[in-house]
Amino acid sequence: MVSIFVVIAFSLLFASAVHGSFDMAYNCRVFCTGPLLKAVQNAHIFHDSKDFVDMPLKYDPDTTLKAFDQLANKSDVETIRSFVDEYFLPPGAELQSCHPGDWVSKPKTFDNIKDPNYRQWAYDIHAKWRTLCRRVKDDVKRNPNFYSLISLPHPFIAPGGRFREFYYWDTYWIIKGLLVSEMTTTAKNMIRNLGEMVKRYGFVPNGGRVYYLKRTQPPLLAGCVQEYFNYTRDVDFVKEMLPLLEKEYQYWIKERSVEWQTPSGDNFRFFQYRVHQDEPRPESYKEDVFTADHVHTDEEKVKVWSDIAGACESGWDFSSRWFAKEGDRKNNLRSVRTSRVVPVDLNAFMCWNQAILSDFHALVGNETASTEYKNEHEQTKFAMNQAFWEENDGTWYDLDLDTKDKSKHYYVSNPTPLFAKCAHDSKNVHKKVLDYLNRARVTEYPGGLPTSLIWSGEQWDSPNGWAPTNHMVIEGLRNSDDPAVQDAAFALANKWIQSNYFAFVRSGGKMFEKYNVEKFRSQAGGGGEYEVQEGFGWTNGVILDLLLTYGDRIRAPAVPPILVNDVIGSPLT
Repeated sequence: MVSIFVVIAFSLLFASAVHGSFDMAYNCRVFCTGPLLKAVQNAHIFHDSKDFVDMPLKYDPDTTLKAFDQLANKSDVETIRSFVDEYFLPPGAELQSCHPGDWVSKPKTFDNIKDPNYRQWAYDIHAKWRTLCRRVKDDVKRNPNFYSLISLPHPFIAPGGRFREFYYWDTYWIIKGLLVSEMTTTAKNMIRNLGEMVKRYGFVPNGGRVYYLKRTQPPLLAGCVQEYFNYTRDVDFVKEMLPLLEKEYQYWIKERSVEWQTPSGDNFRFFQYRVHQDEPRPESYKEDVFTADHVHTDEEKVKVWSDIAGACESGWDFSSRWFAKEGDRKNNLRSVRTSRVVPVDLNAFMCWNQAILSDFHALVGNETASTEYKNEHEQTKFAMNQAFWEENDGTWYDLDLDTKDKSKHYYVSNPTPLFAKCAHDSKNVHKKVLDYLNRARVTEYPGGLPTSLIWSGEQWDSPNGWAPTNHMVIEGLRNSDDPAVQDAAFALANKWIQSNYFAFVRSGGKMFEKYNVEKFRSQAGGGGEYEVQEGFGWTNGVILDLLLTYGDRIRAPAVPPILVNDVIGSPLT
């Protein structure tokens, strides 16, 4: 199914990508690779490695690198610190706060949240869109080589904290929240920003920095457009975005597909996260140097760094999901092997892309393309049933390229085909998945669904739960025709809402990127290579969506006095 339009578009895309890479090489000598990057990151003058590569240049890269070459002692920490102070601006200086023009203090949609305490909480979360709104300064477009930041045509909502720029898969849940907040213009412009990335590079990078241009993230741009269309019925916007959605889809086929043969001899095309990274990640340089210090050849180090970058591409950075389960380094980042895993959630997302593309082509009157994508969608559903589904357990599992079998471990990603509506046609599939979750006892956790049952010290493992993954399971179960399964979805939603609410009160009004779901009155999560961040874009979006979805049923719990007095941050006003 390759039309002449796709061939032409892909040729233009390739030319654009090559041209973009040539332009980017100039400032990438500072922000992506080279002796200056290595010297600064090895000096450990920043608590967070990301800070340095987010610092704009005061002078052009040639001037900066020439001055660095003239340093007498490039290994002296104070010399490096002084050089950075002289030649760089503070991280984030190329961004400025903005006020979304479509923000109003009390959206009418919030009237559907019947509980007054939860409605007020929704207003408080809604107010965070203003604090998270960012605009790229004009000079970034005029002088791109002074910045690691990629210029964008429109303002956007940042996740928060160290995540100053846009992030790809975060955007889907931020948009869900913006639509609840009736901020359709902001949502539309964020989607257009992602579309601009596809125009320039052929894909949406992990985030809005040049050092992210080797990797993408879960392909949810089509889902963003679908959410926007479902809310606005804007057919013209679908027409505007559809060629870009197809272009991104072809990128995944060309760059991230893999062949899989089932024991019965059937051959299927699936997708995986796969990145070539021949150096440590610029934004986590010292961390990657440490992780790979147990191997000694360049080839071995590149493999470790590439699999680390692949895990980042998945959005799950990091998790035992990508680690070896056997040997001395089991469930340890040093055993990372992302490129040997075929993830069930990624393939469900691609299946969802096919369904959306079919629907959009039908909407604009292209029945031939609609039928072709519909056939692909049905074939993928069949393939996922054959390869990922385990009937005895009642769930899907990741596939392992080395064992040629399923990886039968609980991860909250296992039920993603329900969310993506890529489950095989079975009246009982939702019930079977719910039974699986109950048998795994993850529905018993007081704060929400845990990401895994493994304690690895990484943030995408126990005891942490995350807004997007909890939301996908809830939505997947809510799609069932079985009232008992729908009630289970409500119970999980109510639990997640309450855990976020307790943490909000305890922290003096903060929303976190992740939560410790083992706690009855939940608190911020931990683990991983950076401190827990607050803000927080996708958490806000998920809570607003769930508050609206269940607004007539949920009731805020009474907050015990100990929580009101035990405030981590400033008190609520």
